[in-house]
Amino acid sequence: MPFSSVKGTAIFRKIHNTQPLIHLITNPVTMNDVVNLVLASGAAAICADSPLEAAEISELADATVLNIGMPSESKLEAMLAAGKKANALGHPLILDPVGAGASEFRRRILQTLLENLHLTCIRGNQSEMAALLGMSYPSRGVEEAGICLEPALLQKLAERYDTVLAVTGDTDITVSKDQVLVSHTGTPLQKRITGSGCMLSAFLGAALAGSMTPPAIPGERALRLTDTAEIASLVHKTVEVYSSLASQAEAEMEASSRHGTMEFRSRLIDIVSTAGL
Repeated sequence: MPFSSVKGTAIFRKIHNTQPLIHLITNPVTMNDVVNLVLASGAAAICADSPLEAAEISELADATVLNIGMPSESKLEAMLAAGKKANALGHPLILDPVGAGASEFRRRILQTLLENLHLTCIRGNQSEMAALLGMSYPSRGVEEAGICLEPALLQKLAERYDTVLAVTGDTDITVSKDQVLVSHTGTPLQKRITGSGCMLSAFLGAALAGSMTPPAIPGERALRLTDTAEIASLVHKTVEVYSSLASQAEAEMEASSRHGTMEFRSRLIDIVSTAGL
């Protein structure tokens, strides 16, 4: 079944035309899949989590994605250096607050990042957003803990940090201080593999970088970091496209009578790799 979404075609066309380089300071548990997803989308990837080179690598890149999946003091130092460089250059900066409420250490790291960096987008589940709001709840590690926040609370969080939230789960919600956009695509299989959210955060980095890099197509303009409404719209479309491709991967599995979570993971990356062709 060919991928024919007009929204998706535009996103992938811009990524393929600009071939942005994405700096990933990410979770080693999911790093291989995250890099492969970025490559499949038409972008390039580089992973550098040493404080000795993080800023230099972000200077080379077109977007930076910060994922706190396995936090450390050294990684925090690298994230701050990379994030500040991305901010100085006007590059997209995405935060994935994995397991935000699981420990006091993670909460402290996130507070430091939020206080010192301007984030273009924060991508996480409802529980992670609750932790960023300072709410306490019984943590389930990096898994969603069954929390459902009112849109008004999410808008306050977006306004507090002048950012766009991509809140993913059974229902995907994109939130800025001025709007709430809802999508109902996707498949439960996304929760049954590790890295589905990490891959989406990186894909958001590629989509934002592809739209902010000076375009190669006459008549198109580069998105600016100050275009909050347009950034929210692009984030919403990107999440929607990713979830739709996940649904397509599930459908292809069913049609081929091949089942299993690892089959789904491979098909998802394969479908992303052909979506823009």
